[in-house]
Amino acid sequence: MTNLLLLCLCILSFVGGPKESPYLVSTDFEGKVVSGSIEALIEEVQAGKAIRVGWKLDFDGDQVADLEHWVNADFLTVMEGHVFHQITPIYRQIPKSEIPQIEIVNSPMQWTGIIGTNGKLVHRYLLEDIDSIEDEFVRNQMRARCEIKERIVATMWVLQ
Repeated sequence: MTNLLLLCLCILSFVGGPKESPYLVSTDFEGKVVSGSIEALIEEVQAGKAIRVGWKLDFDGDQVADLEHWVNADFLTVMEGHVFHQITPIYRQIPKSEIPQIEIVNSPMQWTGIIGTNGKLVHRYLLEDIDSIEDEFVRNQMRARCEIKERIVATMWVLQ
């Protein structure tokens, strides 16, 4: 009987125990830490470890991710107990969820942002020579698109 009990406990410890999070730190759609710790991430950053950051976007506000992005965090800043990553610009793309497919836009427009362990994504589009667009309506539309915007996203920070 004791052997059977020990065997059951061993099996439960492998299968039924709590799963350890793969993230150094992750935040929810309100910017609150839900696993790991920012302090652990800061220690890894200060030790020179390579970091990846992912973020989930919730377009319809149902607290369920509609899209997830990941990048290598090449430029990190530690400030006031948080970590921030400046995202290298990428060419504009559009998700087509009905296909599903991510399509690149036939445009020189790029996107960049800064994402933090506070869950905030501050981002904007970049378009050189915006003033050379002759059509005033289109030029104003492009200027509006290039304005800085903010949103709260769920984040995941891991070692590369």
